[in-house]
Amino acid sequence: MPRVAIGGISHETNTFSSIQTTLTDFQRRALARGRTIIETSRGAGTALGGMVDTSLALRWDLVPTLFASATPSGRIRRGAFESLANELVGGIAAAAGEPAGLAGVLLALHGAMVAEALDDADGEILRRVRRAVGPDVPIAVVLDSHANLTPQMVEHADILLAYETYPHIDTYARGSQAVRLLEQRLLGEILPTHALRQIPLLTPLTTQWTAGPTPMRDLALLAEQARHERSVLSIALASGFPYNDIHDAGMAVLVTTDGDPAAANAIADRLAAACWERRSLFESDLTPVDAAVSLAMAAERGPVVLADVADNPGGGASGDGTTILAALLAARAESAVVAMIADPETVRQAELIGAGNRGRLRLGGKTDHLHGPTLELDARVRWTGDLTFVNRGPMGTGTTTRLGSSAVIEVGDPPVEVIVATNRVQALDPELLRAAGIEPESRRVIVLKSSVHFRAAFGPLAAGIIEVDGPGLSSPDLLSFPYRRVRRPIWPLDRDMR
Repeated sequence: MPRVAIGGISHETNTFSSIQTTLTDFQRRALARGRTIIETSRGAGTALGGMVDTSLALRWDLVPTLFASATPSGRIRRGAFESLANELVGGIAAAAGEPAGLAGVLLALHGAMVAEALDDADGEILRRVRRAVGPDVPIAVVLDSHANLTPQMVEHADILLAYETYPHIDTYARGSQAVRLLEQRLLGEILPTHALRQIPLLTPLTTQWTAGPTPMRDLALLAEQARHERSVLSIALASGFPYNDIHDAGMAVLVTTDGDPAAANAIADRLAAACWERRSLFESDLTPVDAAVSLAMAAERGPVVLADVADNPGGGASGDGTTILAALLAARAESAVVAMIADPETVRQAELIGAGNRGRLRLGGKTDHLHGPTLELDARVRWTGDLTFVNRGPMGTGTTTRLGSSAVIEVGDPPVEVIVATNRVQALDPELLRAAGIEPESRRVIVLKSSVHFRAAFGPLAAGIIEVDGPGLSSPDLLSFPYRRVRRPIWPLDRDMR
């Protein structure tokens, strides 16, 4: 049976963020070693879950090394990166050096990871893994669809896939596909050939939604049609992560064929041209904060989701923005809940006040000055405790999310419920609210700090969704960011491009 190493490091880095990423951030979210990787991934709706389940079904001998993931934030401290990378690559190298050797490598990476003084951190990991296993051991990789694909990534990977949906509801399928393609490579049935096209186009997260009225829906359909053409093994249509201020940021297409470089190049050219032709369509049409609150309150029924797309922790924002909450309080909104605000200090204050009691709190706006001010509030503390839940929606099904020490507070009259947590977490699964004792269907207005992922699970239960034009580091207004390192010219920073 093939002996295959498995592991990975995943981080989506917002280089505009002031929140440096440390080892503690990986420990807080996901840091697994050895057999724990297999035990926690079995049956999970993740790329690792698809890799593990499919490998075990094939009776492969998996050699688990390290898997680490942290909530999106600023650049990874170089020491933290080197510690994780050395452990991952060292484990793979040790397995390759054993008498049984390695037949292949499976990696779950992100594609938009940036460390201090290292812009292409994913490509660097692949370079090191390739050096460890040599030129003849195939490496199969699954990336996020927000990956900023680089030539170095493509050079060192035999099989390179990216999620095809946003929200990412196909992560398990991509992990399974990586195993099947690696199996074919090990059997000598295929010889992957790549064609990469980097498109000079930065696209906001909101317009990368693949199931809505966005240009990405049409492009995803074109990519899916091309996947059925002769000799095509896979197509990674990576919409890119625009908050990576690095040279290689932007949309890209990677076409992999079975020993047919001419077909790979022709299809890559065609898809890249289709992306470029739609560049002017990648514009977000958001609703101003006060207008969004008014529309939600005037709706005939709820819940109406107010998407705080610019303060999305899943895009590297602080998650402690208060602008929409302040507007709800000013408008005296009824039956409204904010999910959530990341503020460890306020959680500690709530714990001291105690459940059932009232007190004065300073809420939010403490990370930077980009997401709204700190609010001085009289609040009733309804609950405090550890907030942990299992995702039941179509994204990350079966995985555990940990918000750490948390509180539910009520502020204003009528009261607005606010979930306050220690850990920054994107609100993408209704179980977050239920774990805090709040039934989402019974609320009129729900504020979610999320760009697109929330749509997978909240879409079916929402009476309406409004994307709110608030402030923050995941704002779709890319012209407001101080880009310095991205290659130029690039759309929309340079609108005179032809």
